[in-house]
Amino acid sequence: MTPRGAGPGLGSLRVNLMLWLFGPVVAILGFSLWLSYASATRQATLIMNRQILASARMIAEQTRFRDGAVRVVVPPAALELFASDSHDEISYAVFDQDGVLIAGFPGLNLPDPMPATSDAVFLPTRFRTEEMNAVVVRQSVITPDGTTPIRVMVGETLRARDDMVRSLWLRGFLEQAALVVAAALSIWIGITRELRPLLRLRRAVLDKPADRFEPFDAAEVQTEIRPLVQALNDHMARLAAYLDRQRRFLDSTAHQMRTPLAVMKTQVGMARRGRDATETLAVLAEIDLSLTAMSRLTSQLLTLGRVEHERAQLAVEKVDLAEVTRDVASHVAPLALDAGVDLAVEAEEPCQIAASAILLREAVANLVDNAVAHAGKGATATLTVTKEAGMGVLTVSDTGAGVAPADRARLFQRFQRGTSAKGGGSGLGLAIVAEIAEMFAGQAELVAPPGGKGFAVRLSLPLV
Repeated sequence: MTPRGAGPGLGSLRVNLMLWLFGPVVAILGFSLWLSYASATRQATLIMNRQILASARMIAEQTRFRDGAVRVVVPPAALELFASDSHDEISYAVFDQDGVLIAGFPGLNLPDPMPATSDAVFLPTRFRTEEMNAVVVRQSVITPDGTTPIRVMVGETLRARDDMVRSLWLRGFLEQAALVVAAALSIWIGITRELRPLLRLRRAVLDKPADRFEPFDAAEVQTEIRPLVQALNDHMARLAAYLDRQRRFLDSTAHQMRTPLAVMKTQVGMARRGRDATETLAVLAEIDLSLTAMSRLTSQLLTLGRVEHERAQLAVEKVDLAEVTRDVASHVAPLALDAGVDLAVEAEEPCQIAASAILLREAVANLVDNAVAHAGKGATATLTVTKEAGMGVLTVSDTGAGVAPADRARLFQRFQRGTSAKGGGSGLGLAIVAEIAEMFAGQAELVAPPGGKGFAVRLSLPLV
């Protein structure tokens, strides 16, 4: 049996449970009614058989040998046994050992062949146009020469039996139907009662404001529903964290974008009020620098937004850290040359790690860009890839001026820069690196540069 609504639309849980629980009950009721009918038929037939057997034996006991022949006297009690409101037809016949009718109704015939038994034999028969249930009883009658066997056959039509079957079956049917109705009501009340906690949970979910993420109490629902509530709470916690990151990202973005836009607006106003071409060109040069910084900030913000998106839909793949490092270095080399920074790469051996290829490239690019931008002319920036204790490690170090000790603790925070940092930065590069490392169970940290001078960052990610 398939409950209504099974399939793509599951329909009502209450109705489905009723169908699953009540459907088998109805099927059992049908089978029980069939058994009840069979039982009623057996009981009515048994009662009928006892009546016709008692009548046949009464007739047999009153059969005597008189006046040179077998005489049959039918006692009134033998026929009074069949008194009922159904007005059944009663027929009897007495036969000698050759099957010749001695007394009774012609047309009521013995079966052919007759069963070879001395016991009573019950059999269906027909008398005129009526179906009958009959019994044949064998009796020995004493004669002057010994004994002679006779057979007494008594039959009754089936109206009384059928009425009794219907009466017995109808009574059983009504009793069982009442029990099924009571069971259905009990099931419906039980299901409704047990669904109340689930309906309260539904109402609580619908009534919860969109900006509220407090967990629901799993103890208020049944044990089977608690994993669903716990999963819902976990989902809300992840959603709350995601929305909090998005809110902080938007707040930070708005704050950081507002200042350079205001500066550029002021610079444009100065250019428009400029009295000579030299002054205008100088202002335009400042605007160009502001636009470059703005472009860098926009790029970093887009990268940060991608990190937030990937955090919600984490996709891990096998990536070669050494290959990514070499590729990034080849693209940054012209910028390093322009900045007077000698760029060295020590990443010959493959280093397969578990991360996102796109985000890993962003992290490496931010580390290399940071080194090129802040190391200073004449400095050397070295990119080293190694394997240490199950981790793939990229160390980016330079021989520049480094940062003040007081600044080191906040460099991985968003929009935080060192006090000696050059202009044009956004304060997002190392923060992006730290967040990407955290996403893939890694770590970004400041380490002591080789030789004790300069600045060094270590990025560690799990090996595959």
